[in-house]
Amino acid sequence: MTSSRIMRVGTVVLLWLAAAAGATAVGMAAVGMIGSDIFGSSQEPLTQAEVEQRLASPAATTDPTGSPSASPSPADPPPPSPSPSSTSSTAPPVAAERTINANGAGTVTARCGSDGVTVEVLYAAPAQGFEVDADDDEDDDHPQIKFENDAIEVEVRLRCVDGVVTDEIQQKTED
Repeated sequence: MTSSRIMRVGTVVLLWLAAAAGATAVGMAAVGMIGSDIFGSSQEPLTQAEVEQRLASPAATTDPTGSPSASPSPADPPPPSPSPSSTSSTAPPVAAERTINANGAGTVTARCGSDGVTVEVLYAAPAQGFEVDADDDEDDDHPQIKFENDAIEVEVRLRCVDGVVTDEIQQKTED
């Protein structure tokens, strides 16, 4: 009886070890598949040399899948340039946006209008604990945005100088 009991215990131990090994293998495979698609192909990070090579090649483009496409060879004809009759210069150039940090009370993003004088405030975002109060005077070319809380008031005055948004920030403490 003891030999059959030892045989059963040995079998149970072997089955348990086999199950543990199988579960470990499945877990390792699952962890190994993180970052790859269902079929196992993964995208490896670029080496420093590959990054420099791609940056040095201005003709390299990216297709919609995100993989780089081949650069045109010197034998390829250049793309056709637009004819003067097909181009239009009626659209004004888009002014550069500028984001201003208002001493930690919030941020304002603005740009100069097409006339180069008026300021277009794109948005004002108060920091946590602050409220924003924008100047609603439509006739004023120089908007003022105030960020306020119980202790501080930060006023941002915006102007366009040579087509660039400039700011003047004043901070007052509430008494």
